Amino acid sequence: MNRFAVTALAGCLSVAATGAQAGADLIMASSLPQVHFWVGKHMDLFADAIEERSRGDIAFTRFYAGELTSVGRELDALQGGAIDVAAPLLAPYHEGAFPLSDVTQLPTVGTSSVTQTKAFLALMDSKTELVDGKTFYDYEIAAKGIHAWPVGTTAAYAISFANKTPKSAADLKGMPLRAGSALHTIFLSELGATPVTMPSSASYEALSRGTVEGTILSIGDWRSYSLQDVLTYTVTGVAVGHWGSYLAISDTGWTGLSADEQKLWAETAREIALRNAELIEAQDTEVREAAAAKGSTFADLSTIAPDLKAAIETASTATWRRWVEQTEAAGHPGLATARLWAKLVQDQGGKLPEGVAAYLEKGA
Repeated sequence: MNRFAVTALAGCLSVAATGAQAGADLIMASSLPQVHFWVGKHMDLFADAIEERSRGDIAFTRFYAGELTSVGRELDALQGGAIDVAAPLLAPYHEGAFPLSDVTQLPTVGTSSVTQTKAFLALMDSKTELVDGKTFYDYEIAAKGIHAWPVGTTAAYAISFANKTPKSAADLKGMPLRAGSALHTIFLSELGATPVTMPSSASYEALSRGTVEGTILSIGDWRSYSLQDVLTYTVTGVAVGHWGSYLAISDTGWTGLSADEQKLWAETAREIALRNAELIEAQDTEVREAAAAKGSTFADLSTIAPDLKAAIETASTATWRRWVEQTEAAGHPGLATARLWAKLVQDQGGKLPEGVAAYLEKGA
């Protein structure tokens, strides 16, 4: 008999005896450390709020830093019953499982964690059919035996270097740079650099040893991996996307909640996602200011060498095209998803790299 069947039986006996109702005790796990803004500033905030608002009817046993599940294994843990809640489920590390979720990593201009989180919420709420009558949520989430909501997207991903200051586009040719996802690999290859795929947790050692000479990462995320100690030069002013991930609960965990508890959960998830985005944006500013005080340089795209600026802008536009084409070639609705995401980004005041709108209108 599984744990929820035991809970249900105990609840029936309790009601018969005392009129009380048993609550849900859920195993919540993160592959990330508590210092990460998706844990201390989302997972814990969400769990605390749910426990308080449910008056203890929903309780969590929390595990951190890969104690129960590792990066890219969160879906397996949910589907296999090892955990009830993944906070977060890092979709881009689940190769092939979430083919459309990388869309949040497409380059944009003038966007923030708050605007992109709002766009991501709208994407998951959207009733727009992408293919075969399926919405984004239907395609990415519903068929996997889970229920999910966005965590706050990261602040803008920037291009940062360790003891390197590129002066021209030629300086990037062949340079080994860390990529955290397939979409980052596309962007770096368009720049002419050599993408080296690895999780952020491996970046410090790789940067320290010179295995890679830079990385694509949001500045606020440096704190989670002590990268402010090794990154010395960053190009800002263009977002190499915003990493989006999910707060996810298994179907078993979800059906163990009452209708009122499910409503409370969904409302709280949306609220905490936006609060998380505000905290992420604040941390991005804090880390940037602290790093600058220690000598790190932050160069806006408008101030760097014209040919380097042009290379980054061209790579940004080409990344949209290549992502759409590769996603379509793999049998997924890349163009429809990119069109919808572009609209939602612009609805929140963001801009697209030059040429992207025309490409999307024309079609792949």
